[in-house]
Amino acid sequence: MENNLDAKKQFGYENKIIALFFLTWGFLFIDRLAISFIFPVIVPDLGLSNAQVGTINMSFTIMWGISAIVVSAFADKMGNLKRWLVVCGFLTAIFGGCCAFAHSYVALLLLRALVGVAEGPFSTFIMAALGKSVRGERLGLSVGIVNAGVAVIAATLGPIFLTQLVAVTTWQMAFVVAAAPGFILMIFVALFVKPIPDAEREPVEEGISKKNMFSELWSYRNFRVCFFLAMTHMSGYYIIQIYASLYWTEIAKISVQTAGFLMSAAGFLGIFWCVVLPKLSDNFGRRKVLLICYVASFLAPLTMFAAPGSHLAMVMYAVCSSIPGAIGIFWINLIPMESLPKHLTSTGISIPMSMGEFIGGALITTIAGVIADLFGLANMMVLVMAGYALSFVLVLFVIETAPKVVARQKQKQEQLQ
Repeated sequence: MENNLDAKKQFGYENKIIALFFLTWGFLFIDRLAISFIFPVIVPDLGLSNAQVGTINMSFTIMWGISAIVVSAFADKMGNLKRWLVVCGFLTAIFGGCCAFAHSYVALLLLRALVGVAEGPFSTFIMAALGKSVRGERLGLSVGIVNAGVAVIAATLGPIFLTQLVAVTTWQMAFVVAAAPGFILMIFVALFVKPIPDAEREPVEEGISKKNMFSELWSYRNFRVCFFLAMTHMSGYYIIQIYASLYWTEIAKISVQTAGFLMSAAGFLGIFWCVVLPKLSDNFGRRKVLLICYVASFLAPLTMFAAPGSHLAMVMYAVCSSIPGAIGIFWINLIPMESLPKHLTSTGISIPMSMGEFIGGALITTIAGVIADLFGLANMMVLVMAGYALSFVLVLFVIETAPKVVARQKQKQEQLQ
């Protein structure tokens, strides 16, 4: 009887954590996206050039990636995950709100860099905390729901709310309003999330130095796969996300408004994929679902390249282009959390994520822009296809980690012996 009560209490606590993290991650991610939504108002007010806009975005991305690796590695060594989660969450909201006080290019550049410093490791900590608070058989669905918070709150509701807000007030107030919910939610995280016990270091393979964290991480095959998968996946994903609006207006010759509806349709389907695909992977395996999803993802850039502006390309974009955004959590969160010892979880998540930002978010998108200028927007879809094709090949080397599937495989092996 006591066991049933304990199980019910644990189940109830897990549901509360999932709901709280859904809201927290969704609202704190607005601090990353808010500036993109209100740049049209900021640029004339501060007299920014296009190059300065690019530099402001670059400062955030670079500091996000560096901080994610450095702070996460330090946190793994120091322990007390909840403390790091709370501190980084509060700092993200505070720095995001402080962008309201930026009255020059340099001030905005520095403040956005500080937002990146705080939010880079927070994204790692919230998923690591979720992984240590939720039972393994529910992990895929739980991560998917929390990740859907970004799609629902930051990516879908955020732009509508903030663009309407700047129409009736100032962009400075928009930064404050965008940061306030995240700050309030972090108070609830601090009060209601139970302390997360530090994991004892587990034995590693002979010959691997316990003092060299990266060497220890590199000894795990799934980490090596995720390290390279981050680069190939994010290269394809960022290109199609960044240049989609230009493709539909310049190549397909549809209006900006129609293109907006098309991209919104992809965004709403993304919410669906964020929840359904991780749940399917809980039942059928991370590896199998990833392979099928990369084939489906390939269809969007293929039709956009082969039949530019066609109705088929529009349908494939609306249905398939948001799938990579939903399955990114597999190699960012699920596979590392299920493959690595708990004392390496934060660092094991942050390194692939940062490599995706550096390579996919900065380098490859720049190359794609050059290709678009030289050969046309449709031809950059070749890079997208290459990214997804290479990702498919890399997934073939993933060792299955979904607890239910691993248990079934182990049971079959025992029956054969």
